[in-house]
Amino acid sequence: MKHPKITFPARNDGTWTRLQVKLISILFCFMALSRLGAAEYAEGRIKLVLHENTGRFSLYYMTDIVKEQYEPLFVDRDPRTSFITIMAGDRTYRLGEASVFKFRLGGSSSRPAFIFESPFLSVTQEFSFIRTVDSSLTNGVRMYLTVENKGEQQNMVGLRFLLDTSLGEGGHAPHFMTNTRSFTSEAAIDGGSSDRWWITRNGKFGFMGNIFVGGITNPDLIHFANWKRLNDIPWKTPYVSGRNFNFLPYSINDSAVCYYFDPVPLGRGERRTLSLLLAAEDPNGFAQYNTGSGSELTRILRRSGETVPAGPASAMNPADYTREDLIILKDLTARIDEYLAAGAVSDEELMTIELVLSRIKGRHRP
Repeated sequence: MKHPKITFPARNDGTWTRLQVKLISILFCFMALSRLGAAEYAEGRIKLVLHENTGRFSLYYMTDIVKEQYEPLFVDRDPRTSFITIMAGDRTYRLGEASVFKFRLGGSSSRPAFIFESPFLSVTQEFSFIRTVDSSLTNGVRMYLTVENKGEQQNMVGLRFLLDTSLGEGGHAPHFMTNTRSFTSEAAIDGGSSDRWWITRNGKFGFMGNIFVGGITNPDLIHFANWKRLNDIPWKTPYVSGRNFNFLPYSINDSAVCYYFDPVPLGRGERRTLSLLLAAEDPNGFAQYNTGSGSELTRILRRSGETVPAGPASAMNPADYTREDLIILKDLTARIDEYLAAGAVSDEELMTIELVLSRIKGRHRP
């Protein structure tokens, strides 16, 4: 997302300079406050953050396993730029902003969720972790969207999900690719396409989402366009072939992906469940993926981070951490034996083993 530049009139008495300093301080406070009330869930190489004050989410990928360094897979400076819109009858509601929908955190640690409730509809946005075929560790999420009609009458209900992408905006062409083609300008994909997933990259890593994948709800339309053009309308904006990702004067080279699920009739008490896949890039896309807690190595990595915090051994009861760490080391040894028997181990697996050992060593350092 691009923002217009704020300018101040020139004055010689220092007033505007002081105001600029105050404004910057206020902006930093807003940025800090926007990160409060966030619930974090980590699995494998993925960290999911649910922002309880805005009803939005962020997704991060561990690009450096040894250093445990995460980078955002889409825009996270202001999580509000990615959102869900519900169409009910002839009205639209942006979840997290529409006052008629109250929201709260729900679900569990393995399947966290946002629950949005109004007198006439409830919407549950639930996440589970996934691992694609070429990844040894969890590298994505499956997002379930369940809409229930709580009203007395039948209602026509549709949904769109706008995702503010960023990886393809740094001068790396093309902006987006699918399993069959690439494009640097606006595109629309409907049910007649042979595309299965889309990818956007920044030169270091990539981010992908489903288009048409078995076991996943097929969207009626996916629109790749300028973010502001998609953000500023309540539902759909016309597709223009060849149009670039600019929307002058403020939104330059600002790309986004918008999923559309057209309205269908929902009777009283009826539900509609949709799902999407979002993950770090895999050469085979979503040709295969596993749901749940991921691989054995993923579970070992998670457990190594769940034991007591690192610190001087003298400050902790040895029984609190030694027993669990011994179990982790036993499981890790068994996994290493499997790699030796197979005669193959990936760089990702080696780095993960190194991270687990580093965490355990840190807890037992005098």
